[in-house]
Amino acid sequence: MRIYFKYVLLAGLQWLAMRGLAQSASAKDDAFKFADSVFGRPAFLFETLGPDIPADMQPVLIRMNNAISANKEWFIEYRNKYGGSGQALPYDEHFGISREDYRRVQHMETQPPQLVVADSQKVAVSKDHGVIGFKSEGGTHLLDYLFIDIQHQRLMYGGDTIPYNGRASADPSNPYGKWRGYSWRLERTDVNASLAAGKPTARVIEVDLGLPQTPGKTYIRIEYQDIKAGVSTANMELIGYIR
Repeated sequence: MRIYFKYVLLAGLQWLAMRGLAQSASAKDDAFKFADSVFGRPAFLFETLGPDIPADMQPVLIRMNNAISANKEWFIEYRNKYGGSGQALPYDEHFGISREDYRRVQHMETQPPQLVVADSQKVAVSKDHGVIGFKSEGGTHLLDYLFIDIQHQRLMYGGDTIPYNGRASADPSNPYGKWRGYSWRLERTDVNASLAAGKPTARVIEVDLGLPQTPGKTYIRIEYQDIKAGVSTANMELIGYIR
C-alpha cells in the first residue's frame, strides 16, 4: 500500500462524519440518471488526485513505508499493542525515520494535505447488455472493476453489489473540495469469523459520484477496505476527476 493512501483515507473518514445523506426513490433515480449522463460516451480522460506532499517529506514517507514493509510482522504486533487507544502510535526506531521526522508525519495526519492532479489516463467506456464498464489505458486499473447497470439500478465493484446510500455533499474545507452528488456504500461484517477470532472481519466499499466546484469535471471516489481478524488485508482509495 502506498503511504499516501493512509493520509487520504484518514481525511476521507473525517469527511464522512460531517456530510449529510438523504435517501428516496426519486434520489436513486436521479443518481443513476446522473451516472448515465456522465458515462454516456465512448471514452473520457481520468485525472487521478493525490496529496500535495512537500518535497522534503516525500523521502521521509518513502523510508517509513519501506521500513514498515520490511518488518510487517513486527508492525502488526506493534499496532495491535498500541493501536487500540485511539491515539497515534508511539515512536519506534523500527519506523526507519528520526523521532522529529515522525512528529512531522503525525502532523500530516492531523492536517492532511490538499489533493492535486497527480496523473491522467484515457479510459474507454463499454456497454454490454445495458451494463456500463471501463477499460483504463494507463497504469491504474481500479476503475476497471466498476460496473453500472442503469436499467436495473445496480452498481457493482469487484463482484460486489453496492447499495445506493443517498445524496452526498462536501464543503470547501475538506481535502476533496466542495462537491455535490450521490453515494453508494457496502458494509459487510462476517459475524462468525469476527466472534471466532475476537477481532473484526469485514469489507467496506464506497463509490461517490458528483459535480465539484470546478466546471467541466465530474468527481469520483472509490474506497475499498478488507479487514481479516482485525488485520487490514486491502486498503485502497481512488480519487479523481472525469473529464
